[in-house]
Amino acid sequence: MAKKKVYGVKNGKIPGVYQTWQECEKQIKGYSGAEYKGFAAEAEAKAYVYGTEVKSSLDSKKKNSKKISLEEEKTPPMSNNTIKDRNILKAYVDGSYNRKTKEYSCGVVLLLNGKELLFSRKGNAPHLASMRNVAGELLGAQYAMAFALKNQGKFKELWIYHDYSGIEMWCTGQWRTKQAGTEAYKNYYQQKIRGRIDVRFKKVKAHSGDLYNDKADELAKEILNL
Repeated sequence: MAKKKVYGVKNGKIPGVYQTWQECEKQIKGYSGAEYKGFAAEAEAKAYVYGTEVKSSLDSKKKNSKKISLEEEKTPPMSNNTIKDRNILKAYVDGSYNRKTKEYSCGVVLLLNGKELLFSRKGNAPHLASMRNVAGELLGAQYAMAFALKNQGKFKELWIYHDYSGIEMWCTGQWRTKQAGTEAYKNYYQQKIRGRIDVRFKKVKAHSGDLYNDKADELAKEILNL
């Protein structure tokens, strides 16, 4: 019998795929009606947890050969069955960079009322690639904002968890935008997001064991085959 390496939590505190039993146990312990299962392959765990609905939203990973820019991001719609309680959309974002291919990427974990959506994408636009993994984290932050804008009215606030200070500082004007990529990012926030979406920036320490920050980092690396 194959050794179970990953765990899928279909019904728990925060449904998702977890790499260790300890992480899985935190989501099901004390949770009435918890549903979970162990798998040898992560793909099987994802299929168990998310089914076809999330699979379709992750198909964008396969379309990563196209050269993209920050302005071309596509965002999936949020489920109409979202529970409107506190309604805080939490987005953990991170970026990565492949020195050999000169490609950057983003990983994003979106959380809302117990729902989890994973997203990753890569790009190689020269004016962005020069910023390396920062370009990827900017891409992830803008994706989170675009997702929030598309689903406006289904939550009260957007909290963006990031480990690079510029994600907040360029938006708020505390840092000067000296490159085309940072200027485009700042303009997107100021022209399309500010005043429409209540965004709160939350700085987290990189590689500190934060579950979702680590997940975002893994997603960004995975799509670059790192």
